[in-house]
Amino acid sequence: MCTDCFDDPAEEPADEPAIAPEELVWLARRIEEQMSGEPVSPRGWEVYFGQLSGALDWRTLERIGRAMDGARLVASLAVARDGEAGPGASRF
Repeated sequence: MCTDCFDDPAEEPADEPAIAPEELVWLARRIEEQMSGEPVSPRGWEVYFGQLSGALDWRTLERIGRAMDGARLVASLAVARDGEAGPGASRF
């Protein structure tokens, strides 16, 4: 999936948790590993994040989406519990 699919200048930026994108990806992949069912392949993650070109089936998109939602929730709870950490500080 290309990054153009996510770039819509008409939309206001979402209120995302204050964590590094790499941490969010790491957390989502750990959550997805614990989900029942067939795991997403490493290539699927790379396509999802635009590191490779390709198409993803609905099952993969739904699975990654659920993992990302879970990661955002965990990150927002960590930020709410600990307050905003300084730049580069890892919460996980």
